[in-house]
Amino acid sequence: MLFFLLWVAACARDGPPGFEARVGAMRAVERARSTIARDSPAASDEAYDHGASAKRVAREVREESVLAERFGIRVSPEMLAAEFERIEKRTQDPQQWEDVKRALQGDRGRIEEVICRPLVVRRLLRQRFAFDESIHAEAHMKARQARSLFLRGQPVEGAKVLRLARAAEPPADTRAWLTEAKAQARGPRVLSVSEDRQEPRPGRPGPLHPEAARALEAQLRRPGDVSTVLSEWDRFAVYRLREATDVAWTVEAAIFPKRDFESWFREQRDVVP
Repeated sequence: MLFFLLWVAACARDGPPGFEARVGAMRAVERARSTIARDSPAASDEAYDHGASAKRVAREVREESVLAERFGIRVSPEMLAAEFERIEKRTQDPQQWEDVKRALQGDRGRIEEVICRPLVVRRLLRQRFAFDESIHAEAHMKARQARSLFLRGQPVEGAKVLRLARAAEPPADTRAWLTEAKAQARGPRVLSVSEDRQEPRPGRPGPLHPEAARALEAQLRRPGDVSTVLSEWDRFAVYRLREATDVAWTVEAAIFPKRDFESWFREQRDVVP
């Protein structure tokens, strides 16, 4: 019996930290990250008090719950290990990363739980949210209707004329792109995840997501051509070509914003335990 109790205690120590342990670890990490901490530990304690850290950890726990219950995704040890290695190799502030690891006593298990887990959860949750057709069904339907009007040569309410920069290189296999475009005509073309987006500026072509630019190279060949519905991080977009030059397209663009993440997330309180 004594051996069993010792074994249980050892497993508990090696398992994921509890809520209060995560809060304490979060406060230590924030102090390590903060320039305030280097000058005045007392000021840092005030800036990162228990209540603020507890609220942040509670949010992280809630996000993980929604990811599991709404999308059926649970964070695995392999995901945490991969995130740790990603930060190790790609951090832009190695000194701060070393400070964070030191704040957690260099314990890789604690680092993965306190630092890597929230990052993995946040990224997966927002990706799933952004490209879930059921969540954004209304905007997707409007985009499909706009595409139908464009194909019939009719105007679309709210559409704007834009100049868009063309891809730097033509598609490697135009026939393959055309085949793919036809296959996607009944649904949105989902672009790889990127939150970085710049709007077109007056007098110069606006930048496009690289995959969108490559798709439009195949789909917008002659004036009047209409793109498939492009599903970007925060919107659905449909384009009808007016004019093309070597460097830009002039298009009619119908843009339909997707749902806001925060408002959707608040709704999950009522449907996810």
